Amino acid sequence: MIIVLAGTTAVHHTLVAAHLYLNTITEPDFGRLEYYCDMSFDYSGYPLYIGRDINGHQVYTLGLGRLIEVGCRAIHDFKQIMAIDSSRLLVKEVRIPSELDIWAASKASRIPLGVGSIINRLISDHIIAREFPFIKMETARLHEQVASLQGDGARQMAG
Repeated sequence: MIIVLAGTTAVHHTLVAAHLYLNTITEPDFGRLEYYCDMSFDYSGYPLYIGRDINGHQVYTLGLGRLIEVGCRAIHDFKQIMAIDSSRLLVKEVRIPSELDIWAASKASRIPLGVGSIINRLISDHIIAREFPFIKMETARLHEQVASLQGDGARQMAG
């Protein structure tokens, strides 16, 4: 299965959620996360590969800007048109109350001489650390959803 965590950006809270899901972090230790707050990866527009879970599922993050609902709806509609089952591709919105503040901070990264990147990082660190328990709760739900889909997929193959 391919798991895509979609949010306002691919390199902020969605990246933290991906690492929580993969059990590569347990606390708000963002400094060691590859790609964290690096907008050059987000601006590409491509999903960002983060790793594989213990069941071999590929985990990606995807930044959709302020229009998360529209982007996710388009992906879900495409899945239906192409008859792609959720046991093959799961798109999960990662939403937090301050996601638009992070999105706005990410825009500051365009300020030259590295000043924008510093602003982006300071604001994002503060917001994501504050929202960390909420992100953990969302990833616990994701674990449950993946386990449920795996069970459904096994039943369909047996039937």
